[in-house]
Amino acid sequence: MTLSCDNHCVIEKLLQTPFSSLSYNEKLKIIEEGAPKPNLTLHTKVKSCTRHFNTSLYEAIPWLCGCDKLNKLFCWPCLLFSKEKHVFNSAGYNDINNIYKSGKRHGHSVNHIACLKEITLFGKNRRIEFSLSSQYKQSIEKHNEAVKQNRKFVGQLITAVCFLGSQGLAFRGHDESVASVNRGNYIEVLNMLARYDSDLHNHLESSTAFRGSSPDIQNELIHSVSELMTMEIKKEISKANYVSLILDETSDVMNKCQLASVLRYVTADGNVEERFLRFTDVSSDRSANSLFNHALEILNDFECGPKLIAQTYDGAAVMASQHAGVQAKIREQYPNAIFVHCYAHRLNLVLAQSASFIKEVKVFFATLSGFRTFFAKSTKRTEALDSHLRKRFPSIAPTRWQYHSRLAETVHEYREGIENLLVSIIEEPEEWDVETISSARGLLSLLRDFDFNFMLKIFSSIFPYSGALFKILQTKRSDIAFCNTKIDEFKHHMQRLRGGFDHLWSEMENVFDSNGPTRPKRIRIDSMSGEERKNSYKRLFCEIIDVVCQNVSVRFSENATLLFLSLLDARYFPMYRTSFPEKAFSCLKENYGAFFYFVALKSELLVMFSDPDMAKDSVYDLHQYMYALQLSCVFPQIFKLCELVLTIPATSAADERSFSALKRLKNYLRNSQNQDRLSSLALMNIEKSFLNKLQSKPSFLDEVIDLFAKKNRRIELNYKQ
Repeated sequence: MTLSCDNHCVIEKLLQTPFSSLSYNEKLKIIEEGAPKPNLTLHTKVKSCTRHFNTSLYEAIPWLCGCDKLNKLFCWPCLLFSKEKHVFNSAGYNDINNIYKSGKRHGHSVNHIACLKEITLFGKNRRIEFSLSSQYKQSIEKHNEAVKQNRKFVGQLITAVCFLGSQGLAFRGHDESVASVNRGNYIEVLNMLARYDSDLHNHLESSTAFRGSSPDIQNELIHSVSELMTMEIKKEISKANYVSLILDETSDVMNKCQLASVLRYVTADGNVEERFLRFTDVSSDRSANSLFNHALEILNDFECGPKLIAQTYDGAAVMASQHAGVQAKIREQYPNAIFVHCYAHRLNLVLAQSASFIKEVKVFFATLSGFRTFFAKSTKRTEALDSHLRKRFPSIAPTRWQYHSRLAETVHEYREGIENLLVSIIEEPEEWDVETISSARGLLSLLRDFDFNFMLKIFSSIFPYSGALFKILQTKRSDIAFCNTKIDEFKHHMQRLRGGFDHLWSEMENVFDSNGPTRPKRIRIDSMSGEERKNSYKRLFCEIIDVVCQNVSVRFSENATLLFLSLLDARYFPMYRTSFPEKAFSCLKENYGAFFYFVALKSELLVMFSDPDMAKDSVYDLHQYMYALQLSCVFPQIFKLCELVLTIPATSAADERSFSALKRLKNYLRNSQNQDRLSSLALMNIEKSFLNKLQSKPSFLDEVIDLFAKKNRRIELNYKQ
């Protein structure tokens, strides 16, 4: 008797995939393993007694087999070879009381006898054919040997494609003719590989049917690699419990609006991933309905709509509007998908508004940018800066205050060196032009100005913390609860800084009294006494700090939908031991009631609150702790809650990073590639580490070749049996 059907599920598989569609080797393996004959739980009531299934029935009816998953009996020969459907090869038989009568009738049927003949002769005719026709056998062997060589060659093409795609390099050359010095990276890489592989060299030199260098073949190879990557991403997502959607858009070099799509989830091995999916050209229609349809297409394609628990975009009205925006339309379809306005955008708005609300701050940043402009305008000035300072001023982006902070920190740190350089320029008029000397005088005066240094001192105290917060917000592993904690710390730092004016003022007075720079030049300050002047600057100092604090509080005000994050915040565990957080617990029920068994979750939380070992700095650390010690089976609901919190993105930084890849892949010299090629190359370049992981699998090349071989090719890539 063979193993139970549970081990192989052969009958269940045959009902889904017909025996006739299998390869010869697969058929032979199934027949050699024989019919599954498990002990079933079938029973039939007969008058006052119950007749149960007995395995001796298999001996009485030799062609009988059974499936313990379906709990049915089948005819083994008919299941394999019958072209007609009947109860013994489709639905299954379960009437124990009439099995002998029905079995006798079926065993004498014409169809059953024909199938019995087929299973008896299976393989014998093929072996006779092979023995009678050695030429036929040799032709198959010759074909398979050629396929082996062809697949090896195509594998080398795929290796070249993966290398160029992951590095973001161009494939095509301006002149790809044989006489060209540079035939493009793709052909040149193949020629380089051919120097060390005689088979590849011979194929490239002698092949007339398939050389693999045409633009169409390149596109299909690129598409095959990206298709396999997409399939693997879908496998990862199918094992994830929750998924979040991140969307953002930018303009490429051809002024087309490219929408980047990213999914965030926690993998089965406990890692937080933000997978780039594709670029989509939405230039023709950027309305909320169009972007909503695109989001639905993504969710349906990756079969993750029911798992969607969050969506993150910037603050544009078409995306974030509560009534007609994309986020509102998605919530109508998937109510659990809460909207999170990108935290990095919020922090950028906080700093931008602090500058726009206060005149002195606005003037300060306008003059601060003059330092970089002065040195960047001339190569000679840049060379002098490199020689004296060995440091250049960072570039400024009007929408990225992180760069303003770098400029302020650079001027503050290298203030003395910059001053000495400006003095040397002024004192050597024969070496510099009039414009340079005049501008240097202005910058030197600015650098010695009390007001400018006062503002520089304030923001050099703020920006290191805001810059560190920017980095935390844009880190993939930073969960939203951890980001909220760091934002609270930033607010506390600003409040502490507000009480440090006296220390800052004493530093300013010491520096300016000892070095004797210019006096304060604020309006109506010169005529004031020392104490009045100090109070005036203190009001400005407090105004700057208060504006920043107020904007942080407004922009990052506690969202009612995120109150449940405090359930995993270790800072509150001592308080939760005596008073359970009912509001946060109810918030979780309201937003994600379908995902948890709340009776068990409450018990698990009570245990966690009283366990100091589970008080971790972040949800990520708690999740990794539970994963490493296999505590997911002890606290399954908390483990799921950790995964949910980790899946909620705090920023759309993953989309922002993809824009850098877009600028590399589609530039002035590479602006004619079609959208599919661009999206596929972007996937290979942005998800380089994922591609490298796939390439380490022994089956990678074969899987890509199988996808590539689905179309009719002028080269044989499929083996014969």
